[in-house]
Amino acid sequence: LSLGDFNLEKRLGEGSFAQVVQVQQKDTGRRYALKVVDKHLILKHKQTEYISNERNLLDQFDTEGIVRLHFTFQDATSLYFGLELCPNGELYDQIQRKGCLCLKDARFYGAEILLILEYLRGQQASACSIKAMFLVIHRDLKPENLLLSAKGHLQLIDFGCAKNLAVKQNPASSAASSPLHKNTRSASMVGTAEYLAPEVLRNEPVGYAVDLWAFGCLLFHMLVGRPPFKGASEYLTFQLISAGEYSFPSNVPEAAQDLIKSLLAGDPSDRLGAGDRGLQEVKEHDFFSGINWQTIRQQEAPSVAPPPAEAHSDNADFDWEWSSMAAALPL
Repeated sequence: LSLGDFNLEKRLGEGSFAQVVQVQQKDTGRRYALKVVDKHLILKHKQTEYISNERNLLDQFDTEGIVRLHFTFQDATSLYFGLELCPNGELYDQIQRKGCLCLKDARFYGAEILLILEYLRGQQASACSIKAMFLVIHRDLKPENLLLSAKGHLQLIDFGCAKNLAVKQNPASSAASSPLHKNTRSASMVGTAEYLAPEVLRNEPVGYAVDLWAFGCLLFHMLVGRPPFKGASEYLTFQLISAGEYSFPSNVPEAAQDLIKSLLAGDPSDRLGAGDRGLQEVKEHDFFSGINWQTIRQQEAPSVAPPPAEAHSDNADFDWEWSSMAAALPL
C-alpha cells in the first residue's frame, strides 16, 4: 500500500505527532481512519517506543470495544496506520454537547468501558478471540480516547502509553504467580493530568488500579460534565488529586456516588475491582443493576448529538497538505 491508493475525504483530528484523516481506498471503496505519523517529529521527541508499542498492541487485539488496526505502511516521511473508522467522534464531544449525560446513558457507556477493561485484563479469554496473551494497563483512559462507532458503541483508542504485563508462564504455574494483580516497576508519569491516579503522582509502581481510578473519573465526568479534579493549573489539579478533594452535585444518584467513591480510593488496593474477583465486583455494584452484560454490544446505543451547525472543518488547509504529500510520491 501507498498514499496514492487512497482518496482524502476529511480531516478527523490532529495531535502533536500525527494527524488522522478519513480516507477511501480506491480499489475497494472501503473507508478508514488513516493515522499519519510524522517520522521526523517522533524521532526528534523520542516517541518511537510509544508508536511501536501502540502498533504491536493493536495488532493483538480482536474485540468490538477496541478500534481495529487493518493495515500499516510507510514512506520516507511518515508512518501510516489504517484504523477502523468511528464516524461519530469522541465521547468527550458528546459530553460537551449535552452538558452531561443522563443516568441511563452513563450506565450504558460505563458498562461498555468495563467490558473493554475486562478484555484488556485477559478476563474474557474464554469468550473472545485473543491472538496472543496480554494483560494490559491502558494508562490514558479518558473521554477523548473513546470513540463512537457508526452504531454509537464505544471504541477505545490510543495505546501509546499502555503497558502489557503479560509474561510467559508455565501452564502448570499457580494462579498466585499470575501478573494480573502485580504492579509494574515503571511509574513514569504518562497519561492526562485530570485522570492521573495519586500513586502516579507519588512516583510509586503502578498496576491495573490506575485504570480503575480513571474509570471513576470517567463516570464522574459523564454524570457531572467535568472531571472530579480540575484545578486552575496542572499543579493545582495534582494537589486536588493528592488530597482526594472533590464533591458531587446534589443530582448525582447515591448509587453512582458510592461507585465513584469506591473507584477513587487513595490506596490502589482499596479500589473496587482491585481484589481477587477483579472487575466482577464492579459489575455487581448497584449502579449497574439491570445491565445485560451478554448483549450490551448488541443493544441500541444512546443517541448521538450532532456537531453544532456553525462548526466548520479545516479541510481546505489539509487539501493542500495532502496534495503536497501525494505529489511527492514516486510515480
